[in-house]
Amino acid sequence: MRINIAHKRGLLAVGACATALAVAGCGDSGSSSDSNGSGEGGSGNFPAAEAATAKFETRPTSIGIETPVGAKIPRGKDIAFVQCGVPACATEAEILKTATDLLGWNLHSINAGSTPEEIKAAYQQAINEKPDAVLSSGFPRALYEPELKTLNKMNIPVVQAFVGDSTGNGLTGVIGGPVASEIEGKGMANYILTHSSEEAPKVGQVYVNGFETTVNVAAALKGQLEAECAECSTEDLVVPVASIGSDLPQRVSSFLTSNPDIEWSSIAYADLMVGLPTALKGAGIEDTNLVTLNLNPAIAPYMSKGEFLRLGFMVSYPESYWREIDLLARYFTGRPYEENLDDSTLPYWAVTEENLPSTTEEFPAVVDYEEQFKKLWGLG
Repeated sequence: MRINIAHKRGLLAVGACATALAVAGCGDSGSSSDSNGSGEGGSGNFPAAEAATAKFETRPTSIGIETPVGAKIPRGKDIAFVQCGVPACATEAEILKTATDLLGWNLHSINAGSTPEEIKAAYQQAINEKPDAVLSSGFPRALYEPELKTLNKMNIPVVQAFVGDSTGNGLTGVIGGPVASEIEGKGMANYILTHSSEEAPKVGQVYVNGFETTVNVAAALKGQLEAECAECSTEDLVVPVASIGSDLPQRVSSFLTSNPDIEWSSIAYADLMVGLPTALKGAGIEDTNLVTLNLNPAIAPYMSKGEFLRLGFMVSYPESYWREIDLLARYFTGRPYEENLDDSTLPYWAVTEENLPSTTEEFPAVVDYEEQFKKLWGLG
């Protein structure tokens, strides 16, 4: 089965970022990997960062959960998925539906739009429908706190993915929460330190105003730089969600033109990379390096052609969303699900030009993730 997983960061930014804002108020002309050492091992300046980077450069082989459910999973469960209003958000539903179909569950999506009012209405619809569980991703609990309390009173489990909130206080589970953001930020920082030609690099950070997970990743990246390199520094470019798909490449090129001492920059997630090489070249920038979260076929060719992009640090989304379904399988059978909540065991992968599987197809981190989950569910 081919799954379209690459736009997850984009869909979260367009959907959840917009809502969080409302609550908060030619290829070879780019710098090549040979010029910065990114294809030839570390610089030797930061051995701890090099060791940490090496850990993530090996493709993961485990979904991070080893204990079988160990009981017959009931069929016929009705699962409501509160889905953001951007078309790309349908990707999540496709991934989830593949898993729920295997278990004989019914997954139906509720369009949550992009405004706080629409999101509250979507959760209210879930309440009215009285499903066996509610799933969603990217929506801060502040947007639906009263509805969450009502779902709790109805004993309906609520599972979120890729938010700044943590499990507990009404959330049955969070997959890809603050721990994941910390690992991602540190992973990008370690890669930059490993491959920088500078002893104390200045690092640019481009992230989205109001999108909590990108803010958390940026904070983790900065913290890791400071921990490893007292003389290192960061310069931030905080972009509005409205710039995505419009003038964001020009904003980034202007930012780097104004800060010529920046050798490396983190770009919050893959969709923000689209169009950047063209804009950078147009601005006369030839010698800079970019890292981002995740990859998709729209930007993977930048990496293979040496067009500025050096790293796509992945936490693979098919495995993450199937982990939600596995959590519910354990919830419905009265089995513990602590393993599911340990974000440190998600399949993180530092994808570079050297280990990039494809520039034209979507790919998970764990090749046989479906078979591993089936085995846990007694279907393998």
